[in-house]
Order: sequence, then structure tokens, then C-alpha cells
Amino acid sequence: MRSSVREFLAQEQMYALSVPTSRSLSLFTSQTQTVKRPWFHKGSYSKDPELMIDESIAISTRVAPSFLRVGQIELFARRARKNEHPKAMEELEQIVLHLIEREYSEVIDKNLPMSQKVLLLANEFRTRLTALIANWVRVGYCQGNFNSDNCPAGGFTLDYGPFGFIDIFNPKYQPWTGGGVHFSFLNQPLAGERNFAVFCNALAPLLQSNKEDLRRLEETKRGFSQVMQKEMQKMWASKLGLQTFDAELYKELFLLMVETSVDYTIFFRELSYITSKR
Repeated sequence: MRSSVREFLAQEQMYALSVPTSRSLSLFTSQTQTVKRPWFHKGSYSKDPELMIDESIAISTRVAPSFLRVGQIELFARRARKNEHPKAMEELEQIVLHLIEREYSEVIDKNLPMSQKVLLLANEFRTRLTALIANWVRVGYCQGNFNSDNCPAGGFTLDYGPFGFIDIFNPKYQPWTGGGVHFSFLNQPLAGERNFAVFCNALAPLLQSNKEDLRRLEETKRGFSQVMQKEMQKMWASKLGLQTFDAELYKELFLLMVETSVDYTIFFRELSYITSKR
């Protein structure tokens, strides 16, 4: 029940904060079945749970245009590359077209040749993914297991499993004990770059007949870090109330935030009350 309510509220909070996300549709709670979950003694200051309690079983239902992940496209691409069966390449093409129809139909003309659709898809996904990750950092959200299976190909927040919102500023904040530093708060751009590379590699078999198309896809893949950097700089400038990003100011502030263990959200909220000198 606890984790289901948390997910329900988090999705609606992200939506209210203008972060692309799936939405909560319903929350069902069992009247008879329970499950053992870890908890704490009253007034405890322990970092780890100290006892097990009974909680009601619950199901939180999400809604989204689709639930296609980068990992699913990757799976079909692997089958196509290995030629696992006669229709493997056809199936890859079908799932990519389905993705375009469900998530990108407003920006990709269905009458275009397949190769053009694929290249436009890669560019559009890069735009959405970099903006999404910058938004995550903006609101202090960390997707604790941001691998290809938890990266929606539509470019929105989907997996509310191991997630958390940062309190005390820590670039290596990780809400999931099994997540590792590679999925920590400020490593999310790097994790996103890896997911995007997997996505582009999965699209590549559909362009094998044209070297120029493959070159353009590779160029799009290599350009991720530059686009990501621009999105992050734009976000930090906005968060600091600046017209343009100031690298030196950001570096100084970053070090101070780490040294003082400041609350990430409260700090920027308080900063918004400071009036600029004219």
C-alpha cells in the first residue's frame, strides 16, 4: 500500500511540475490480503528498517500513450541482427513503426520513406530524452535504475520503482541500494547517453542498405552529449534566474552546496526570494 500510494502521488507531482510522465489512473487496495514489509520503531533514527509489519496489498495503475521501452526495441534488433527467424527484420520494422504511430505521429509523417522515419525518430527521441533528464535534475528526481528496460522510448518518466527525490544535495544520491553510482542523481545524463546509444544501435539494422543513412544516425548518436550539455546549462541558468549560463558561478555554487550539505529544494526556493540589484 505504502509504495503504491507513493508512486501514485509522485506521478501526479511530476505532471504538476511540467515533467513528462505517465499518469496515475487508479489505486486499488485489497480488503483481505496483506504482505510483510520493513518498517521502523516509533522515534527511530536508524538508517535501516528494524522490523516487519503487515501492509495491505495494493495496485497502482499507470496510463501513457504506450509502454514501449528502449530495451524492447533492442530485443527485436538483436533478433534481426542474428537473423533468428525469417521475419525478424520485419518484426523490428513493425515495432519501430508502432512506436512512431503511438508516440511520434505528430512530428513524423507516416508517408515518408522508412529510412527518413528512422532518422527523424532518433533526432526526436534525443530531443525528448535530453529535455527529460534536465527536468529530472531540475526537480531533484532520481530514477534509481535507469537502464534500457526502464527508459521509455517515448521520452517520458515511466518507471516509478526505485526512485526518489533528493533532499540533502549529493551528486551521488541513489535512492536504490542496488543501483550503484552509475545511476546516481547527477550521473543521469551519462546513463541517458548510454540508453540513447542502445536505441540508435537498435535502429541501425533498418538502415543497413544505405551508408549515408548510417552515417547520419551515428552522427545523431555522437551528438547526444552536446545536446545534453545545452539542456543542462539552460536548466541551471533558469534555476538560478540568469539569462545565460555562467560556468564559473555554477562551479562555485556546486562546491558550496556539496560542502554545506544544503537541502536541494529548499535552497533554490529560498534563492527565489532574493531580489536582484538594479
